Amino acid sequence: MKLLILYFSGTGNTDYVAHYLARQWANLPVEIELRSVEQQPAEAVTDFDVLTAGFPVYACDSPPFVQDYLDRMAPGEGRGAFVFCTKGAWAGSAVWRNLHRLAERGYVPLGGGSVTMPGTDGLALIPKNSRMARMALEKDYDHLEDADRLAEQLANVLSGLVAGQPVQAFRQRLPRRLNPNGGLFDRVWAFLYESVGNYARTKFWADERCTGCGLCTQLCPANNIELREGHPHFADDCFLCMRCIHACPQEAIQIGKITVNKFRWHGPRGDFKPLRLRPRPEESSLHVNN
Repeated sequence: MKLLILYFSGTGNTDYVAHYLARQWANLPVEIELRSVEQQPAEAVTDFDVLTAGFPVYACDSPPFVQDYLDRMAPGEGRGAFVFCTKGAWAGSAVWRNLHRLAERGYVPLGGGSVTMPGTDGLALIPKNSRMARMALEKDYDHLEDADRLAEQLANVLSGLVAGQPVQAFRQRLPRRLNPNGGLFDRVWAFLYESVGNYARTKFWADERCTGCGLCTQLCPANNIELREGHPHFADDCFLCMRCIHACPQEAIQIGKITVNKFRWHGPRGDFKPLRLRPRPEESSLHVNN
């Protein structure tokens, strides 16, 4: 049996949790493969028995291109699907929405949940020596209770499938009519998030510390950054993954003035390298488009 963990990670949290879950399941008689959606065309996601899809939460849902990605995936043909998300604050109905999307593609929903991690949008706004920054750096990432519960939940399902039980025996009942806009709190939270986001998208720039290295153009999952005369130009397709801000080696990329000399996040271990999740140059045709 083959388990595919397919995920998007902007600044390292979802990448870390995906590998954390894989380690928790390493003792199961299951082949486990991890893939980045940035390297794997949606239509070519095949050759597995059970899917685990992971993503960070944006406005009580997954990023728009992840939603589109799931809608374009090859039919599930009765295979099982499990969904997890990473959140800084409120996940809302994000997991249920993506289970619905996969169910509509013919996957059997097996459940899911959220894992609380440092909110990297907020981290870019706080001082480097702040209490919140220290809490993010000092959190015990070897023991994530939310992730442990998810790992146990799916381990029970996988063990049953390996023992010969049908996937339908583990189907999770989804709400019959999931409001596409979520509940009242979801709608309020999403409205506030998008209101702030719409403003922030227009304020990206690079200060005098920029060396024109072009790393941001290579890292952007929306292909939203272009180098012009040695300086980054930001277009209108940003979905605020915050990758360029946190990954810039000079800390030159800013949102207005509010992020200048503020905290930068490099993943739970401080070693997140998002370039490894991107297509190689010879595979540029596989880039995810927003």
